[in-house]
Amino acid sequence: MTIALSAPLKFLIVDDSRAIQAIIRRAVIQCGYEPLEIKTALDGEQALDIIEKFVPDLIITDWHMPKVSGLELVQALRQLGHSKVRVGFVTTEKNPALLDQAISNGALFILHKPFDDKELAEVVMASVKDLAKPVHPPVAADPAPAPAIPEPTPLPEAPAAVQAPAEPAPPPVPAKVETGPVWEAALHHQLQGLLGNLPFRLVVGDKLTQDRLTANNLLGLYGCSAVKGAYAVAVLDASAVCMVGGGAARKGPPEVRAAMDAGQPSGAMLEHATAFLHAIARSLTETSGHAGATVSLVRSSMVKSNFAKLMEILTQTDRRSDYRVVIPGYGEGRMAFFLVTT
Repeated sequence: MTIALSAPLKFLIVDDSRAIQAIIRRAVIQCGYEPLEIKTALDGEQALDIIEKFVPDLIITDWHMPKVSGLELVQALRQLGHSKVRVGFVTTEKNPALLDQAISNGALFILHKPFDDKELAEVVMASVKDLAKPVHPPVAADPAPAPAIPEPTPLPEAPAAVQAPAEPAPPPVPAKVETGPVWEAALHHQLQGLLGNLPFRLVVGDKLTQDRLTANNLLGLYGCSAVKGAYAVAVLDASAVCMVGGGAARKGPPEVRAAMDAGQPSGAMLEHATAFLHAIARSLTETSGHAGATVSLVRSSMVKSNFAKLMEILTQTDRRSDYRVVIPGYGEGRMAFFLVTT
């Protein structure tokens, strides 16, 4: 799909392998932006020379290169006053201390080689989404009146001067029908508000089952002002808590991955994840179907995977929304939301 822009997006690809340059270029083109301006450099020194006349919107750089490395390039950019130039890494480097330096110098993403085009395109689009200004189609001087979109009632008769078709046109088919207590669009909006420019991806319908639980899991209980007793439950595995909470707290990938490996989110991660649960109450309110009712988070706590009530909830087959959350550089976690009223 082509995304026509009002101004070109500018990219600079920095890698000492021309083959990798071509792969990254292909992934950028697959994002669909037009027009595009893409330049390449074989190392950080060439990149700095290019930036004197061509200031990109996003630099995608390798780490290990001759003369000037990717990290040295980012540090030099900041020293030269290019604080608004966005940078992402595509690298084999996995040293936590070094990756922390990249994050602290403003790297938006760190994608490890080998990678696929789709994964790179996703993080690129997430990194420049606020810069991609689409062109609005011009309005004709005397536009023909647009046909009214009727409510689900019989179509009106055609005016006498216009010949009515023999058969009515079929009704438009909605592009997507969202179901479950927490819709994908609403969840994406809530996560985006917490994570800022941190790229992420939602995989819908990957059910959270007992065998996929982590040792510790965050359980949120919701009440509804129009319903007696518990209304809904949210379940986040420990990895999702670390990722959502760590991303919201702007923690670097090494710290988040260490917490995920230990299955134990830090206090700050848990605090931000709990704030996320509070935000989800708005989505539950919107889908409750009770006019004027309000859904709110009553309490939340970390529970073990063998917690009896949790195991009972996971067996529920309907009235649930399941998601897998993927954040490049962090990993993935799972979350699910259930209506528990009878």
